[in-house]
Amino acid sequence: MRRLIVMASLLALVATACKIETNIGAVINADGSGTIVTEVGMDEEAKGFFLSEEGADPFEGNDLADCAGARTSEEQRGDLTFYIIECDVADITEFENTMTSTENTMLTSFDITVTDTLVSVTGTASAEDALGSEVEGFDPALLEDSISANLKITLPGRILNHNADSQSGNTLTWDIPILGGTLDVEASSDPSGTPASDGGGGFPIWLIAVIVVVVLGGGYYLWTQNKKKGGSAPADTPPPAA
Repeated sequence: MRRLIVMASLLALVATACKIETNIGAVINADGSGTIVTEVGMDEEAKGFFLSEEGADPFEGNDLADCAGARTSEEQRGDLTFYIIECDVADITEFENTMTSTENTMLTSFDITVTDTLVSVTGTASAEDALGSEVEGFDPALLEDSISANLKITLPGRILNHNADSQSGNTLTWDIPILGGTLDVEASSDPSGTPASDGGGGFPIWLIAVIVVVVLGGGYYLWTQNKKKGGSAPADTPPPAA
């Protein structure tokens, strides 16, 4: 991961259209198992730079490759091709050790707690150590336009709270600062709850019930008023005076 980030920063000087996105994260299950995931996305310019040699391995140097049973895949998302490596684990707390103890990590600390009633994650992240001194003197704006890094965590059940930058269903995404600054991560969920159908946490059931009552009540009122008007006989016209 370090090699990719540093080389991408150098490449950005001569090819400003070059883009690389690095994602690290985990899917946490209610029983404490889960899947650890790392991704590197490259546009065509970056692919031409990193993978131009015949037989180049996009997963070379990925720390997750040593995980038993790791599997790899490719996925196109917009103009980026993502090279994905995943590993299922019986104990998702292995994510803590895998992601914080490696040389090129962007997580400086991470803690996962799984109980029958609560799943919580806390931690800190920064890409500054991964970049190191090799990019000193480079234009920060240029680097940030070319390189992005994210932490993605999927929690089971109903999301209770989080400080993520975005949410899609039960997947929370934090933007890791590339140059300077530290990201604080906090999130929790009720594993026995109902997952959100979207980033908004779903439409409240109580509000749906209120809307139904109001609509039915209003419809009934209009029906009774129309019935009264249509069902009443017109009054007899009095005879003209003699």
